[in-house]
Amino acid sequence: MKKTVRFIGVIGFVICLLLMYTTDLGHSGMQKHDADFNLLDMRFHYSADDIEDALEGLGGGGRAAYRNFWLLDYAFIACFLIVMLSAINRYVHNNRAKKALTALAVARAGFDIAENSFLWALSGMYPAHNAAIAALCPWITTLKFICLYLWVAGIAWTLIVPLIKRKRGIGPTGAQ
Repeated sequence: MKKTVRFIGVIGFVICLLLMYTTDLGHSGMQKHDADFNLLDMRFHYSADDIEDALEGLGGGGRAAYRNFWLLDYAFIACFLIVMLSAINRYVHNNRAKKALTALAVARAGFDIAENSFLWALSGMYPAHNAAIAALCPWITTLKFICLYLWVAGIAWTLIVPLIKRKRGIGPTGAQ
């Protein structure tokens, strides 16, 4: 991965996080419309009723703010994918592990895009309701988090195993 793309990805990732958590474009902006509001996509799992409650609690202005948040979140998804792929390229040397971790990173991003798109659609049609999409959203979010957790575990594994092998005197630097 080219250094420029990695640089843009990392800087974009940091900027998106700062905007999402320190400005009215993010969580605090939605809480101005509903003090009890919590981002749906930051929960491991939620219910279709939670979506309805969140959209109702936000009101019209809050739903518009939430749609703006999702635009920012799409940028975050792209930047986070670049960060994940950069970490794989930097730290993972086994080709099979690279392929598996790349698939998890891309799947995580795909689920995140689907989650945002479905929530955006539900928000746009509110107060009308689509029960099928509302039932699907929480599961997409859960799959997103499962992919993320497996990716983190995979990266950790690829960093820890060589250290253990070196300490035990096994491997390229201390073959027995």
